Amino acid sequence: MKRIICLLLLLWLAAAGMTALAQVQYTATVTKDMTIREKKSTSAKKLGSVEANELISVIEYGSEWTLIEKDGVQGYVLSKNVVDLANAEGYNDAADAQYLGVADKELTVRSEQSRSALRMQTLEAGETVYILELGKEWHRVVKQGVEGYVLSSAVSGLTPAHEGIEIPEEFREPEPFKAVYSATADVNLSIRREASADSRLLGTVYEGDSVDIMSIEGEWAYVQQGSVTGYVRADHLRYYKRYDPYGPYIPGVTWYPYAATAKQETEIYEDGTGTLLRTVPAGAVMAVSALDGAMSVTLPYDRTTGRIHATGGLELEAVKPWDEAQMGDLIAVFSTYYEPEQTTDAQIGRLHNIMEGVTRLNDVVVPAGEKFYFNDFCAPYTKGNGYELGPIVNYVSDKKLGYGGGICQVSTTLYDAILQIPIEVIKQQVHSAYGISYVPLDMDAAVGAGNIDLRLRNTLPYDVRFALQAVGGVLTVRVYRAS
Repeated sequence: MKRIICLLLLLWLAAAGMTALAQVQYTATVTKDMTIREKKSTSAKKLGSVEANELISVIEYGSEWTLIEKDGVQGYVLSKNVVDLANAEGYNDAADAQYLGVADKELTVRSEQSRSALRMQTLEAGETVYILELGKEWHRVVKQGVEGYVLSSAVSGLTPAHEGIEIPEEFREPEPFKAVYSATADVNLSIRREASADSRLLGTVYEGDSVDIMSIEGEWAYVQQGSVTGYVRADHLRYYKRYDPYGPYIPGVTWYPYAATAKQETEIYEDGTGTLLRTVPAGAVMAVSALDGAMSVTLPYDRTTGRIHATGGLELEAVKPWDEAQMGDLIAVFSTYYEPEQTTDAQIGRLHNIMEGVTRLNDVVVPAGEKFYFNDFCAPYTKGNGYELGPIVNYVSDKKLGYGGGICQVSTTLYDAILQIPIEVIKQQVHSAYGISYVPLDMDAAVGAGNIDLRLRNTLPYDVRFALQAVGGVLTVRVYRAS
């Protein structure tokens, strides 16, 4: 009978032990030596002790006291010294997570959404963060099967943890800033957090300061100045330069798909009003747009849009995309216009100087990878070098004539052709803030004495050839893949 009672007692003790083990929810470590208490009080009866860094079995984790089990004894230790909790039954944080992130610095996993809440675990800088729920200030996360909270501001690189999950728009990180252009502010500009005048003010771009631009979205440009990134009004940015010649065109550049040769006298009308602008002679070459439904073409004409209706009198040469062009193919064209009737000495001198530039640059080949300096071919602009007096742009003195006056129309026309293809502009400057009448504002390229020059680098994978022509008031630059 005693043997039966003993056996029953052993079975009961085993069952009780199994129950105690089943109650263990977590494993954890302790940060310092601690006393195990019978109750939740520092004056309660001492049941045992744990040593710093010892692994413990947690039955119930609380805000102040944690119930643990050690050597078959259950008691309480202070929760503030219990860290690195892990689910005792195992865990798969990656499977449970909805999103993944990266800890930007060492992060504490808190028991609640408060900086003073219990420290449950630590995430090292660069460690993967397994996120259960996104929050503006706190993310709910899981580590080692234990849920807690971390500061959202210190987690970056959010990605979905599984297929079919999308990052909510309000949590999508902005694309890393990559400068495409630089430009100069012509007034003081407020940098806003969003593309809105009512958005938060982040900083100021002062008049005359340069700013980097990533994109232009309607009336707003997404910019960076120093460490500040935000939006400014795009209509007050000028003098654009692109960093990558293979990048998008600078604002204001138009690609012209045809060079049209007039086979007879051809009339150019103002688009919209129908006013006759001028008549160009047979043989004149013009940069034009594609034929439209009314069988007419548009072309650049002194800051307005010209239109040619008699398209049957035009011979069109197609411009090929630079990356598809074969030897001898046209890859860019641009035209500017000047007064065809030369009556005064100044007008005659100006036309002479334009023709000098055309003659000196026609059929010039720039090898792949090589530089082109306009002044190497055309300067100095003196009587001894073949130039005559012509009108010049001069806002600092009353001098209105100079040798070589008019040559800047050649450099400007070449510049506007080059902007349509991936050739690097090393140096270019405008004549003044007022611009030049025959091209859009800020799209001119002055040349002159000293360092006033148009300088290029052929960043295409092949040689290019310039073809210039000035006939009947039309100056056209064509750029070909050299044969």
